[in-house]
Amino acid sequence: MKIKLLYIIVPVILCTMVCSGVGFSQGINVKYLAPASTPFSDAVLRLLPEFEKETGIKVEVILLPYDQLFQKSILAAANKTGEYDLIQIERPFLSAFVEPGYLVALNEYIPESFINDMFEVHKNFCTFDGKVYAIPHSHDIRCLYYRTDLFEKAGLGEPPKNPSELLDYAIKLNDPDNGVFGMLVAGSSISGVWILSDFIQWMGGSILDKDGKPVVNSPEAVAGLQLFTDMLLKHKVLAPGTPNYKWYESRGWFSKGNAAMVSEFNDIVPLLEDPEESAVSGKYGMSHLPGPTNNAGKLLAIPVGAKNVEGAAKLLQWIVGPRAQKEMCQVSGTLSCMKSIIQKLIDEGDKSLPVSDPKSSARWEFYKGIVETAYDLPRTSKEPDIEQILQRALSSALAGIKTPQEALDIANQEIIDLMEE
Repeated sequence: MKIKLLYIIVPVILCTMVCSGVGFSQGINVKYLAPASTPFSDAVLRLLPEFEKETGIKVEVILLPYDQLFQKSILAAANKTGEYDLIQIERPFLSAFVEPGYLVALNEYIPESFINDMFEVHKNFCTFDGKVYAIPHSHDIRCLYYRTDLFEKAGLGEPPKNPSELLDYAIKLNDPDNGVFGMLVAGSSISGVWILSDFIQWMGGSILDKDGKPVVNSPEAVAGLQLFTDMLLKHKVLAPGTPNYKWYESRGWFSKGNAAMVSEFNDIVPLLEDPEESAVSGKYGMSHLPGPTNNAGKLLAIPVGAKNVEGAAKLLQWIVGPRAQKEMCQVSGTLSCMKSIIQKLIDEGDKSLPVSDPKSSARWEFYKGIVETAYDLPRTSKEPDIEQILQRALSSALAGIKTPQEALDIANQEIIDLMEE
């Protein structure tokens, strides 16, 4: 509860200070729209007075709940209201802004060297017809967090390397009578869709093929959903509440010691290390998932109609520059998308510290390896609608209302119809 309150209170205080112009002359030069109550945003917001002092640019921060961010920002961009100069966009929604022409191409405002510093997977995702329309603010990737004490007790060595081993380990570690499940995952809303997408990838499937054709009912994709439903309904190694869990619930229960493994984002570590919130501090390890995981995270972009494009570009570069990015990485555990930042963290990191410590060299080497194998969700303006379709399919399968094949047959046809609209 203490952590949740901090995530609510700190951004409000910071926004109040910045928006009211405390310590600065009157006047606002750049309006910055960001999600409220996120640890990586909080880390950057704390440093904004430094940017204002260095540049003379004053920033108004508008913080919105996650579920309002997309609608507010895309409406403002579509109508060219000039309401915001710099916005954060969830990675999967980028095409919904670019394809209709709602974003400013950044190439003439951002140095080429800066663009080339992005990891290739991020640069490719943000580039359309040779032009870059966004720069990643942060990169959220999932890995497997596992209880080293429970692994040792069960006589298990290395973490699972493939989906079959994952299921086998989860069965061996499952002890619901003592409040410990074999594994925890989020199964609700977008959270569940991203977990499902990973399961599908692990079994060799995908949502769309390389030509953009829906293939989510292929044998491989169905096998991914079958694994998900079997873990919940057949083997009962997932908690019964899984169909309703979002990220904060799966990570919260793992921190309380209620599971042997969890698929979670990199910013879970501060929670696991909090002495007042965690029952697993010093008792967990980190490993790659038994297959690739999808890229996630926030992108920074300038909407068409912005009143201060140059000021927004300067703020963008500062947010993804060395000072703010190192602070974000080391305080929140979030991953920077800039190669030079990660390399600096590796070079300056303490080689004697464990991979769970943000100040260790091993941590950033570990995450660098995951970035190089990550995949992207479909890059199409229809992606938000595709996620809604897959949410319905996942929900019906996890409830036992539809078989995985039936659920994905329906979803595939709905995606076909959507793409033809």
